[in-house]
Amino acid sequence: MSNRSSVTVVVPSSLRELTGGRTRLQLQARSVEEALAQIRESEPLLAGRLFADGGEVRGFINVFVDGTEIRHLEPACRELRSGAVVTIVPSVAGG
Repeated sequence: MSNRSSVTVVVPSSLRELTGGRTRLQLQARSVEEALAQIRESEPLLAGRLFADGGEVRGFINVFVDGTEIRHLEPACRELRSGAVVTIVPSVAGG
């Protein structure tokens, strides 16, 4: 019925105040998109920082799966295996 994988989302220190201090979120998801949708539903404060009004990941937020940046991967390559680690990395700008 469900082929969801157990995945871990790593929350960077700069965003932990939005998750009540949690460093990791444990999710059941088949794809990166499904994991992100679960974050939208279960973590509204974090979602407000990660997603634009249209629902897409903001341009300054990078998402990695097992160390690979996924922004330009085809949807078929965004499937998650059990034990995958999804890491959220906000870009840092300075001058």
